[in-house]
Amino acid sequence: MITLVKILHNILFAAGYLAIAVLASVISYYGRPELGLGIILTATAVLATLLIASGVVNRRHKRAVQSVRNAEAAAAAGHTKTYSAHVSESYEHDAPTVWSLIRPAESAVLLSDAQRAFTVPGTPVGVGEQQCFIRRDGSVSIIEVIGEESPWWATTRPVSPGEMNSRSTYRLEPTSTGCTLTLGTVIELPANEVLAEDADQWWEAQMRPYLNRIKEVLSARQT
Repeated sequence: MITLVKILHNILFAAGYLAIAVLASVISYYGRPELGLGIILTATAVLATLLIASGVVNRRHKRAVQSVRNAEAAAAAGHTKTYSAHVSESYEHDAPTVWSLIRPAESAVLLSDAQRAFTVPGTPVGVGEQQCFIRRDGSVSIIEVIGEESPWWATTRPVSPGEMNSRSTYRLEPTSTGCTLTLGTVIELPANEVLAEDADQWWEAQMRPYLNRIKEVLSARQT
């Protein structure tokens, strides 16, 4: 079907060019050769430009399609790379207190760069719940809770289009002075892709501000 459309497109394109050429010849024949020549030169220049642009676009499209096919083939064959990382922080508060702060979607406004955060209407509380975050730069992300045991742990995955195939785990463990929160992630990438930096360093840079902000908010609530 696509090939037929391309053939029809080329036929119509060629017919249009020939019509312009005929028009230019008629104008030249009836005493305006300079105008006829100008028309045919302009049409030829436009034709050449469109052919070159079409060739460039087609090559880029073929490369993009091939790249997607290679990634899909690698994923289908199970050819993926898995990265994992963890980062922790201890708090002088018990697990239920920390959990009550980090669990609601709305808390992201306090703990991250989210300008607005909410539970997606119609999704259940707990497993299956989806949370939406709108950042200050206008970007939007949605995560889904795929496992949870309150107030000890929860596992989420991104469901927004274009997000990496990943899982994030929030785990609270009691200590003698409060609790420790460990944030873990597991990321799967096609075999032909790699993380731009070390997984642990990348995760530390991503999540350390969040962990520090939790401590700040908890301290402020005590005063």
